[in-house]
Amino acid sequence: MPSPAPPTPRTVEHGPSRLVAYDFGAHLSTWELDGRPVVWCSEAAVLDGSRAIRGGVPVCFPWFAAGPDGDRSPSHGLVRTATWHRAPSRDAEVWAWTVTDEDVSGSPGVEHLPGPFRLRYAVSLPAGAEHPSLRLELEVTNPGTEVLPVEVALHTYLAVHDVRQTEVTGLDGATYLDKTTGRRGRLQGPLRIEGPTDAVVDSPGRPHVEVLDQDRRLVLETHGSTQTVVWNPGPEQAAATSDLGDDAWPGFLCVETAATGDLALRVPPGATHTVGCTITVLDRRRR
Repeated sequence: MPSPAPPTPRTVEHGPSRLVAYDFGAHLSTWELDGRPVVWCSEAAVLDGSRAIRGGVPVCFPWFAAGPDGDRSPSHGLVRTATWHRAPSRDAEVWAWTVTDEDVSGSPGVEHLPGPFRLRYAVSLPAGAEHPSLRLELEVTNPGTEVLPVEVALHTYLAVHDVRQTEVTGLDGATYLDKTTGRRGRLQGPLRIEGPTDAVVDSPGRPHVEVLDQDRRLVLETHGSTQTVVWNPGPEQAAATSDLGDDAWPGFLCVETAATGDLALRVPPGATHTVGCTITVLDRRRR
């Protein structure tokens, strides 16, 4: 039997924005403004469909990482390596996709599915925005007769000049789990990246998180989520990750819109819950 064809990239250029995405995983791999990346993708990313794409915005569902009990695989769930179906776009949507539990019925890990689901995911360039913006929205529909408990994340890789000189603001005072140590605490002041970082921050409501880069502010406004995950592997883990590269880690920071663990979603029968994030790029020299 011949091997399946590698996923085909879809590219759209609109004003200063250039977007690249794949139906494989409904994966937005690139957002550039005037040729400069905002959403970062690894130069060593595997793009032949044999594994998840490193970088961009992986869609994690119905569990995050290895799941709430640490015993589920593949990591980050089933849909990021599924081929999604194209869906009609609405309003300012550039692309939209759908996937259901039936589409992943033969996949490894399917025994861990908590119930039937339908997902719709869309990438938009909001019309009339004052500053360059990108909107991501994932609709989680429960067509079943029981509550659907699921973890979800939009695992956004943001391009930065040097993560060691980057600050994350807007989460001051929030409780968080430091997954590198297993300790819980409360954030005080800006979050700075001083080594391997994996912070799961409780941030319900509509948090306004800012990533202060060298000359720009990346503003993330989210809705429908309960947490913000801030992640960077640091040098040792990056060197051990074949699709990342030894020297790539200072150039990105993951700031993820998420709902995991005790704060995972519980979608009632027949209901739809939307998790979304808008990323806006501002000149840091202007307030």
